[in-house]
Amino acid sequence: MDYAAKVEKDKDMGFVVSFPDLPNVNAFGSTQDEALAQAKDALDGAMECDLELGNTFIYPKTKPDAGKNLYSVTLSPRIEIAYKIFEARRGKKKSQVAKAAGMTPQAYQRFETPTGSPSVETLYRIAAALGKKLEISFV
Repeated sequence: MDYAAKVEKDKDMGFVVSFPDLPNVNAFGSTQDEALAQAKDALDGAMECDLELGNTFIYPKTKPDAGKNLYSVTLSPRIEIAYKIFEARRGKKKSQVAKAAGMTPQAYQRFETPTGSPSVETLYRIAAALGKKLEISFV
């Protein structure tokens, strides 16, 4: 999932990056490439914190457009997957979902954190336990 990051030159800070869809996430660097690399870390860190706090996922609305200094920064897939599992479970107890998926609550819990890496088979089991259908597509 890609977020648009606005890059601006600043006489004191070098290059400053902000996210139109995530106003509290910013980064900077002495070069544009360094600033965008820092922006990736800032994006991942902010989204991981929001997940830990139980905040609702913020989907990107602004489209990257290099002509407007809006560059694409990709959210780590491990964070995106953990967030999607968390959002799909909203309103259900973890223990209920774990039981329906045939796993312990402890095993299930790690899939709602960015450190978990569920296999495709596990994702299908979790989706079924949530009453959802897993779709995988290449776009």
